[in-house]
Amino acid sequence: MLATILKSPVATSTTILIIEAFAKIRELSRNLSLLSEIDDDVQQQQLGRKCGDIISQIITENTEASDTETTIEVNLAMLKIKHTIKRKK
Repeated sequence: MLATILKSPVATSTTILIIEAFAKIRELSRNLSLLSEIDDDVQQQQLGRKCGDIISQIITENTEASDTETTIEVNLAMLKIKHTIKRKK
């Protein structure tokens, strides 16, 4: 990946972040496919919250605070996630 070509600390940390994001996206994909298979409403809500947490981790990981407010809304077939981030400068 990036670190094997550039061989710098920044490239290494970027490569690690890419791998972590990829793992979270795979977990999210698995959870979303399970979501359509589960019939129990309580389990669907728990899995939906878990999906929302994973999306939040992917979006907000390694972000620094500023004075802006960002709202991200993802609307999937059975899942609607709204995440607001308040950052300080």
